[in-house]
Order: sequence, then structure tokens, then C-alpha cells
Amino acid sequence: MTPVAPPSGVDGEVLSLPGANTQPFWQRHALFLGLFALPVLVATLYFGLIASDTYTSEAKFLVRSSGRGVSATLSSMMPGDSMSRAGDETYAVSEYMLSRDAVAELAKTAKLRDVLGRPEADLFGRYPSWFGKENEEQFYRAYRRMVEVVTDGGTGISTLAVRAYRADDAQNVARALIAAGEKFVNKLNLRSNEDAVKFSESMVKEAKARLSDVEMRLANYRNEQLVVDPEKESTQSLSLLGKMTTEISRLEATLSQQMAMAPESPAIAPLRERIAAYRAEMQKQQKNVVGGADSIASKLQGYELLIVERELAGKALAIATASLESARQEAQSQRVYLQEVSEPNRPDQALQPKRLLSILVVAFLALCVYWIARSLIANTLDHQA
Repeated sequence: MTPVAPPSGVDGEVLSLPGANTQPFWQRHALFLGLFALPVLVATLYFGLIASDTYTSEAKFLVRSSGRGVSATLSSMMPGDSMSRAGDETYAVSEYMLSRDAVAELAKTAKLRDVLGRPEADLFGRYPSWFGKENEEQFYRAYRRMVEVVTDGGTGISTLAVRAYRADDAQNVARALIAAGEKFVNKLNLRSNEDAVKFSESMVKEAKARLSDVEMRLANYRNEQLVVDPEKESTQSLSLLGKMTTEISRLEATLSQQMAMAPESPAIAPLRERIAAYRAEMQKQQKNVVGGADSIASKLQGYELLIVERELAGKALAIATASLESARQEAQSQRVYLQEVSEPNRPDQALQPKRLLSILVVAFLALCVYWIARSLIANTLDHQA
């Protein structure tokens, strides 16, 4: 028996027979219901009925550092304190505000646990939540959801945003966080000042030890060489040699005169003896100054080296002492500041969540997923046919 073909439309389209689509509606439209309708319904229920309003308090701050310097402008030709942006400290403060240390500080000063567990909070945003554990890790994650710090690399200004379920809570937590940042900056100042003072003290101690060592070696050198100041002794010896040379010249002139006027004079012999005695003493003094292992010249080189070393050690001690004094003076002043550009505000309107926008975004994404899945299924069925 030949089968009868189903009736066709004008363009050959197969018409549906009565009772052909006997499947339930949810089965025939399961793809649409599962990928589009259900997500939109869940988003509508959550953002429309469950999600709690959150208030955002913002504050802007800038970390600056002071240093001694000379400005190039005509208005500040004299040395003085100059303020500049502290890049490293800015990022350090921002990271601290997002750290677990800040969480511990706010738990003491701002009752952070109470803020995160307000009755206005929804089931998913409250800490502790009904599906989460009550521990430090979950507490920190809840804190990170409520705090955001963004630093502008161009201006160095950091923006702090704190979200809470009450306007007063958002403002109070922001204020406490700014205060914690200032406390952190003070710790940076204290650590930096202490390090500078300790380094200067170590330099002074090292310079004193060096100078003491040189003084000891100089004293030992004097005792070993049996000389107090070879330079002065050499000066005295040279002065004595000069006087002896002058006296010998005078005596020789007198001797020449006597020999010319009275060659048989009995005074000639004593003059010659005196000249010989002066010459012998002069040679002795010359050997005492130069020419021998025990001469002043041989002792003078080592002595002068020790004197130069002592002068250098003394100058190093003077510089280290001045540096220590400068470090102590700077330790009494603050070198890094957290300056508020704008104080934390008290919000009078909840900015989050953006209910309608969030629902529309979920609907758009769900629609895209639905059409992609529908296209993939249709292409698969076509290839199978």
C-alpha cells in the first residue's frame, strides 16, 4: 500500500497535523527555558528582591615625602624642605589597605565584623553567610569585596572606595582605613629614621675604632723608634747644622786672616782645632739626620704615614659625627606624609546594585548563549540528516 504524503502548503511547506506536537511545552522549549528564561528569572529574583542596597563612601589621598634640597626657582633659593610625590610609599600604603593587617586593625578600631554582618545584608553578601564558613579567610574575602583602592600613576592620587549596607558604616570604615594608612606611614617613618640613625652610629663607631687604632700604632712607633716627633727633631737638627756651618765659615775666615797677618801666631792652632771639632760635630749631626738606619730621615717616613692616616681617620670621624647629628635631627621630623585630598563622604543614596541594568545584562548574555547553543544544535542535526 502506498503511503499518503502529508498535505503541503502553497510553497511546499509541510503543515502540522492535529495532534502532531504531543510533547509538553517545557520539553519543546527546554533550550529556551533553560538558557534564557531561567537565568533571567533568577537575576530578576536576586536583583529585584534579594540583593541588598550598598552605600559607597569615597576618599582620595596622596602620599608625599619631604627632603632637604635646593629649589631651582627664584622663590626658594635657600636650602629647605621640599615636598615631592612618594611613588613607592603610595603603592605600599595601597597594598597595606588591602592587606590582612588592615583587616585586623579595622576589626579592632571600626568593628568590621559587625559591619559585615548587618541585618540589612542579603544572604549572599553577609558575613558569615549561610553557606560559608566563619573563619579568617572568609572574613578577609568579605573585606576585599567591600574595599577598593585605585592609584593613578600619573598624579599619584589614590582613590579609596568602601561599600557597606549602611551609609554610616561606609563612612566610618573609610575614616578608620585612612587613619590606619597614616599609622602605617608613621611606622615607615620610624623604621626609616631608626635605620638612618643606626647606620650613622655604626659609622661613628667604626671611625672611632679606626682613629684609636692609628693612635695606638703611632704611640708604639714612638716607643720603638725612641722619638716623639721626627719632623720637629729634624727641623732642630737642620737649624743646628746651619748654625754650625755659619760658625765654621766665621772661624775659617778668622784663621785665614790670622795666617795672613801673623803666620807664627799661637792662636792659629786653637782655631784649627775648633774648626776640626765643629766639622766632626757637623758630620755627626748630618748622620743623625740622614744616611743611617737610626737617622731621623728613616724614622720620618713611617711617622708621616701614621700622621696622614691619623688625619684621615680624624676627618672620617668628624664627617660621621656630623652625619649622625643630621640623622638625629631628621629623625625628629616626619619625612613621609599621607595627605587627604578629599575626606570620606557620607553617601545619601545606594549606588549598588544597579538592578535594572544587571537584569538587562544577564538577559543579553543569556540570549547570546541561547542563540549560540540553538545554532550549534541545528547545525549538528543538519549534518546528521
